Amino acid sequence: MKFDVLGLGHCCIDHLSILDPFPEKGKKGVVIESCTTGGGPVPTALRVVTRFGGTATFCGKVGNDNAGKQIISELNDDDIETNLMVIEPETITATASIWIDPTDGSRTIALDTPEFPWVTTEQFNADLVRNCRVFITDGRAIGASLEGLRVAREAGIPTVFDTGSGRPGMYEMLPLIDYAIVSQDLSEHLDPKVYNPKINVNDSMQTSLALAKHLVKFGAGAALITMGELGVMYHDEVQTMVSPAFKVKAYDTTGAGDVFHGAFIHALLQDWKINRALRFANAAAALSCRKLSGSGGIPELDEVVHVLRDGVIENKPMR
Repeated sequence: MKFDVLGLGHCCIDHLSILDPFPEKGKKGVVIESCTTGGGPVPTALRVVTRFGGTATFCGKVGNDNAGKQIISELNDDDIETNLMVIEPETITATASIWIDPTDGSRTIALDTPEFPWVTTEQFNADLVRNCRVFITDGRAIGASLEGLRVAREAGIPTVFDTGSGRPGMYEMLPLIDYAIVSQDLSEHLDPKVYNPKINVNDSMQTSLALAKHLVKFGAGAALITMGELGVMYHDEVQTMVSPAFKVKAYDTTGAGDVFHGAFIHALLQDWKINRALRFANAAAALSCRKLSGSGGIPELDEVVHVLRDGVIENKPMR
C-alpha cells in the first residue's frame, strides 16, 4: 500500500486543562475548559497531513486498555492507517497531564511513561518506508528509527526528525535526516561535552543559530529551529533564513510545534520552495493556538491559505 507519510513515534492520551487563574506553586486554580484526547508529536503531525488532503500511516505502541483504544480510534477518525500499531497487553498506554495558562497559551506538561517500552526493530517493518514519500520519526524508538531512516536514505525518501530533548542515538540518526525540526529549547538538553557554544544564551537568535549549525555539523541536511513568537530559523550548508511568526492571541500552544511539522511535511509533498514552506507552516502553527489541544487546534487548509493571502490572523481564541 502506498501512502504519503509514514510516522514512527510516541503516542499518548493527553488530559488538558485550561486554568484561570493559573496557580502559583502550592496554590489552586480553576478549570474553565478541559478535554481528553490522543496526543504525541508524530500523530499530531500526521493528523495535519491527512486533514490537508494527504495520506498517512502511523506506528506506535499502546496498551490493550481504553486509552490505547481511544488513540487508535481517533487516528482512524482522521483517516490515518493504524495497521502498524503495536498493542502490547502488558503495557499501560502513556498519558500526559497538561495545564495551560490562558493569558498566553503556555503549558506545563507531566508525561507519565513508567517503564514504557518503545517499538522495537522486530516490531517495525522498516521496508514499508519504501512505500511512502516522507518518513518522520521522533527518535524515541532508537533501533526502529535508525532502520527506517536507513531505508529512507537508500530509497531517496525525505526524512523529518522531531525531538524535544537530546535523545540517545540522536547523533547516529542526524546523518540520515534531511530536516531536523526542533525547538530552540533542545539546546538546554544537550550534553555540554558535545555542545557548549560561546553565546549569549538569553539571545534567541544566537541560541537558535548555534543549535542549527550544531545539528548540520553532525550530519542533518537542514535544521529548522522553532522559536515561538519569533518564528522559525532555517539553516543548511548554503543558506540561513528566519521566517517570522504570525501574531496570534494564543489560548493553548500545546502541539503548535507538531502542527508546524505536519504543515511543513504538507509543503514538502507539494514540492514548494523552502521560504514558502516555512511561511505556510508558521501560519498553520499560529492558527492552531486558538483552540484547546494540538489536534483540536488544527486549522482548515482554507484558513491557512486565507492567512497567507491576508497576512493577518483574527486574534481571538476559538473555544
